[in-house]
Amino acid sequence: MENFAGSEKTMEDFGRRREDWVIEESPLLLGIVTLDLRLKNLNRTWERALGYPRAVLLGKPLTRFIDQGEQAGALMLVNTHSSVEARPIEFSLRCNDGSYKCFEWERRPARGEEGMFITGRDITERKKMETTANLQRYLQAKKAERST
Repeated sequence: MENFAGSEKTMEDFGRRREDWVIEESPLLLGIVTLDLRLKNLNRTWERALGYPRAVLLGKPLTRFIDQGEQAGALMLVNTHSSVEARPIEFSLRCNDGSYKCFEWERRPARGEEGMFITGRDITERKKMETTANLQRYLQAKKAERST
């Protein structure tokens, strides 16, 4: 009789490595934010998107990378009493080079009392296009006002 226990362990390890790869290579920012807004368990996408090494981000308050005027959005990430949990939250993060990128965030409770599992999607280009379209509409309206 053959012993398949070794191959089951190998398959389990392969599955775990593959799962880790999917998480690490996701285009989304994935991680956990504690109830005091500290960053934990971040995937590599944080480094690629913001330019900071993960070691710089881990354990730091998320608010350290957000302008004062947008910090209410970050607080909503960990608001466990929010009735609008399913609705995404938008706020920007400061990159290592001083620029900003806008993200759309979704969240759900993490295991135990860890905080919230967060998913951030980069919507910077969409926001730029919306801003450009709004500016064009404004300029067209001003031009129409002057011609009448």
